[in-house]
Amino acid sequence: MVPNILLIRLLAPNPLFFWAYVLPFIYWAYLVLTTNFVIVFDSEDYVRLANILYHPSNWAEYFRIGPSREPLYPLIIAFSLHLGHWLNISYEYVLRTVSFLLLALTMVFIHLSLRKINARPWIQALAILYTGLSPILINSALCVYSEIATFPFLVAAVFFGWLFMDSLQEMNGPLYPSCGLALSLLAFTMVKGLGEGLAPLFLFCLIVYSWKKCGGGFLQFLKRSKIKILIIVLILYIPLIGFRLLNYSFNNHFTFTSRADVNLFGNLMRRSHVPLNVTNFMSHLLTIPVSHDLCGSYYPDSVCSQWSMINSDGTFYTRQNQLNQLNLSESQKNKIYVHEITQDLLTNPLAQSTYFIQEGFKMFFWETTQGPFVIYPQWLEKFLNQRWLALSMCFGIGFICLIAYLKSFTMLNNKLILLTITLLSLLIFLYSFFHIIHRYATIAGPLLILLTFACIDGIIKSRAKP
Repeated sequence: MVPNILLIRLLAPNPLFFWAYVLPFIYWAYLVLTTNFVIVFDSEDYVRLANILYHPSNWAEYFRIGPSREPLYPLIIAFSLHLGHWLNISYEYVLRTVSFLLLALTMVFIHLSLRKINARPWIQALAILYTGLSPILINSALCVYSEIATFPFLVAAVFFGWLFMDSLQEMNGPLYPSCGLALSLLAFTMVKGLGEGLAPLFLFCLIVYSWKKCGGGFLQFLKRSKIKILIIVLILYIPLIGFRLLNYSFNNHFTFTSRADVNLFGNLMRRSHVPLNVTNFMSHLLTIPVSHDLCGSYYPDSVCSQWSMINSDGTFYTRQNQLNQLNLSESQKNKIYVHEITQDLLTNPLAQSTYFIQEGFKMFFWETTQGPFVIYPQWLEKFLNQRWLALSMCFGIGFICLIAYLKSFTMLNNKLILLTITLLSLLIFLYSFFHIIHRYATIAGPLLILLTFACIDGIIKSRAKP
C-alpha cells in the first residue's frame, strides 16, 4: 500500500515522470521473457549457496562450509527459487523480475533525491529514464551477480544521510532517518563486505558535517545526538557482529566473508611486483576502460597479464601456500601479509600510489553496451555488441561522469552533491585497494548518475541567477 502511494505521489506532478518510469518497465518486461542467464564463475557459487539456503534447515551448513560469500544475494536467489516453485515457473523469471524491482527502487531514490533539491522536472525525468535504460545497469539485473543488489542501497544511503543530518540539527528530530541510513548501509554490507569499511567512514563524515553546520563543541554535539547515532550503531553492528560470531562458531573464522584476504592482499602483492616504467604505466592506463580489452590491442599478453585478477589470485595463493607449510593461524598469516605489503609501500611508494590512483579511475568508466553473462535476443545482441557503440558509451558517459565529479567540488554547498561525492569518493578509495573488474565499477553507476544530474541542475540554476 505504502509503495503504491509513494509511486503515485511521485508520478502525479508531471507526465514526464510517468513516461520516465513506464518506458523502462515495458522494456524490462520484454527482457524478462526473452533473455537467459549464463551461469559461470562466481554466479555458480551464488547459485550453490542459494540452494543451501533454500531449505532453512540447511542454514547452519552455510556457516559450516564457510566463511562464504555475503549472504543477501544468495538469499534473494533462494527467495526466487521458492517463489518460482510456488508459481510453478522457472526461478529465472522470478530472479530477473526481482532484480528489476531493485533497479526500480534505485530509480525511486534517485527521483526522491533530485526532487529534494527541487531539480527541474525534465532533469529528474532524464535521470530516472537513463537509470532505467542504462545498458550495463540492465545487464546487471539480467545476470546472476550481486552488484544489482547494491544499487538502491547506496542511493538510499545518500537520501537517508541527508535526512539524518537534518535530524541532528533539531533537538527532537525524527528517528526514522537514523533507521533508514543504518538499514541502507547494513543491506549494502550484506551484499558487499566492503561496506564494513564504507559504513563507519560515511557515518563519521555525516557527523562531522552536521557538527560543522550546528557549531559549538564536538563533545556537546555528540551528547545531544547520541540517541540517533546509537540507533545506527546498534542496527548496523549487532547483525554484523552476530554474523561474524556465527562464522566463528561454525568454522572458527571471526570474519564476515571469504574473499577479503584474496582480493585485498593478492592485489596489493601483485602491484608490488610490477615496477613503475613507461610500459607498465601506459598498459595499466589502457585497463581503465575496464569493460574493453584495450591493453591487448597495444601490448603483448606478458605485459597485460600483470593487470589481471587471475594474476592477483595466483600471487596470493602462492604466498598462502608457502605460509600454510609453516602451520600458522589465519591471524598470524594476515599479520605477515600486512607487514610485507607495508614494507613494499614504504620501499616503493611512487609505484603503489600511481597504480592505486589509476585503479580508481576505472569506476568512472562503468557504462558499456557489451555486458557479459547474458544471452539477449539475436537482434538486440547484434545491436549491443557493436564495438563503436560500446566504446562510445564507455568513453562518452565516463568522461561526462568524471567532469561532473570534478565540477561538483565547486558546488559542495549543495547538500545532495556533498553527500553523493562523499560516498562516491569513499567507495572509489576503498575499491582502489582491490583489483576493479567491470562489474565492480557498475556499483558506482547510480551514484554517478545522481551526481551528474544534480551537477547539471546546479549549473543551470547558477547561470539563471541575475
